[in-house]
Amino acid sequence: MRIVPVTTMSGGANHGHEPQPIHFVVVGAGIGGLAAGLALRQAGHKVTIVESSSMSNETGAAIHVAPNCNGLLRRAGLRIENVGANPMNKLSLWLPHGVPLMSHDLRPSNALWQHPWLLVHRAHLHTALREATTGKTGKGTPCELRLGSRVMSVNAAEAEVKLLNGDCVKGDVLLGADGVHSVCRGSLPTGDSIRPYDGGSSAFRWLVPTQDILDDPVTAPLVDSVSGTLTMNMAEDRRIVYYPCNNNTLMNFLLIHPSELTRVEGAGWNQKGDKTKLMEIASPFAPAWQALVAKAPADTLKVWTLLDMDVLPTWTTGRMALLGDAAHPFLPHQAQGGAQAIEDAFSLAALFPLGSTSNDVLDRLALYQDCRKERADKIQHMTRVSGMSMKEQMARGLRYDPQSFNLYNFDHDEWDHSSLELRKHLLGKQAYYSRQGLSFGPSPGPRQPLNKALDSLDHSKEHQDVRSIRFSTSATYLRTLFPTKSFSFSQPGTFAQASLICRSACDMTWLNGGGYNTCELYIHGVTYTKADGTKVHGGFVPVLFTDSADSVSADREELGMPSWTVEIKLDEPEDDKAIQTVRLAWRGYTFATLKWDTHDTTGTAEKESVPASPSDEGTLLHRCIPAVGQPGKMDVEYTVMKPRPTSKEEKVISSEPVGQASVVWDRHDWRALPTLHHVVDALSQVPIYEVLEAKIEHVQGVDNGARAYRIE
Repeated sequence: MRIVPVTTMSGGANHGHEPQPIHFVVVGAGIGGLAAGLALRQAGHKVTIVESSSMSNETGAAIHVAPNCNGLLRRAGLRIENVGANPMNKLSLWLPHGVPLMSHDLRPSNALWQHPWLLVHRAHLHTALREATTGKTGKGTPCELRLGSRVMSVNAAEAEVKLLNGDCVKGDVLLGADGVHSVCRGSLPTGDSIRPYDGGSSAFRWLVPTQDILDDPVTAPLVDSVSGTLTMNMAEDRRIVYYPCNNNTLMNFLLIHPSELTRVEGAGWNQKGDKTKLMEIASPFAPAWQALVAKAPADTLKVWTLLDMDVLPTWTTGRMALLGDAAHPFLPHQAQGGAQAIEDAFSLAALFPLGSTSNDVLDRLALYQDCRKERADKIQHMTRVSGMSMKEQMARGLRYDPQSFNLYNFDHDEWDHSSLELRKHLLGKQAYYSRQGLSFGPSPGPRQPLNKALDSLDHSKEHQDVRSIRFSTSATYLRTLFPTKSFSFSQPGTFAQASLICRSACDMTWLNGGGYNTCELYIHGVTYTKADGTKVHGGFVPVLFTDSADSVSADREELGMPSWTVEIKLDEPEDDKAIQTVRLAWRGYTFATLKWDTHDTTGTAEKESVPASPSDEGTLLHRCIPAVGQPGKMDVEYTVMKPRPTSKEEKVISSEPVGQASVVWDRHDWRALPTLHHVVDALSQVPIYEVLEAKIEHVQGVDNGARAYRIE
């Protein structure tokens, strides 16, 4: 049972004028430069890309598109499976004398990530990016790509470059995506004092049809039976690495070796390799592996020096910022160079949404560096360590942990991260009264009312109907709703689970027999880490809608519940359809419609029930009380645990089977939802990948939260 949330745009306030695009000038049309052009184009901006080459022979080799990178490409509408990308399924390690060392099936761990880990021919990825960036179809204005345009000088303060032909290209922002030998880098305060250097290794690279290897009985056993296997044979100072691309029909090879064996002054990425030297360097490996290397085509064999560079103190100056290899060249040992360039590109697009102005440039570029530099520097360092032999790692007191490395790399979505940092940055420019719902930023309103209504001791008649839809979703997006860094998910990965839970409470004693309705977003599997390092496990509720003002004031002030008053309407099921519907609205503007179909239950029996999250102790809430007369300051801010109801407090009496469920959001605009648009807008962006469980339960009792407590 699958479901996709629907967001209906109901127009938007333009405050009397349409937002104007910013003009970005991008130097370099490699993967990073084209990704920046695509992301900024789709954000609504004008982009000019200048490239020194004619791009007539973009060959290259294969490249990894890891989950952290693939999600960004998919956000832009690029499915690189359509250009021959195949999954990365297995890692196989061998010793130089031809004995297998270990193998690791990656498919179980790959299931942690929303987006697949793919292997693609670099030229195919580059072409797909170029077409999406400059093509007439697609969102935004096509980027202007000026080929054969060598940059001779850079004016970072004015976002201007001068070309070899004398032309000047000027914009609002200048992005240096011109690779490891960047011209733009020289405009940083460090000038040319930090330059790339020989990292100690070089690499031959070549491509061979997979079938050619399989047709040779000597080399066929070296192709793993699991498609999408990366194989590595590691000698002390050299290694053979190969993996498939182009739907597993081409095998991409690297032979990494000490650079002094093949060093050529001035050699670049496409330096022609000498096959005699290649075979000489491969001589320490077993005969079958030498036969494998011998299949390298002499006419297309390439060799290049693996360049490294000291960490730059800054990536930005004036109206210019660097991205990709211009800012942080990567060694190839962990295949994150292209991914980090694409993360840079999408970070910039997230930080410059349409409506940003030329006056915002300096602040946003500084924020870009804050978002990206620490992560890129860390991955760059870990990549260096992974390329060292065990002997060298021990001598330097370093240790490479591939599991931790992959977790740090893949468990990240730069669009979500940079979008959150921009929101925090913008909110920090003005002092606000911070009220409940911190996940969504400040909430408009004059004050928070206090209500000290007391509960009665007799709850025997209280009961509720509970309608819920539990679904799989994006952990990286849900993290943006966490109020502090103490909140995290209990399990690794970029998948998470959440539920929309609607309750109809009846015969409530404290309302003199009245009732009310609520609807909450409940995020499963959340951990709160206390200052002493101990952890509390539960679910987190960033928002609860209710149609009772009394409930809002009581829950907010006494429990710290992030409550909003809305209209909640329950439609009676139609006899022929048996569909139960809950509609959420504000003054007539319906912004959410949830449906449960109790008539068609054909899929119910086949679906396994969803187990409760491990060690889920209850509901986590974040309570805050602003200081009176001091916008931006808190008198009180702490996290609350509302324990799970006991069987005496709530007991399921009966339930109804549900076959299908659906959720539709209509986020409207600030005019329609003047106090709620920021909340509804954020909720409408929560992806629903699959409905895991939908239920309607009739429950005796309503937990009043009296056992809630402050965690620390």
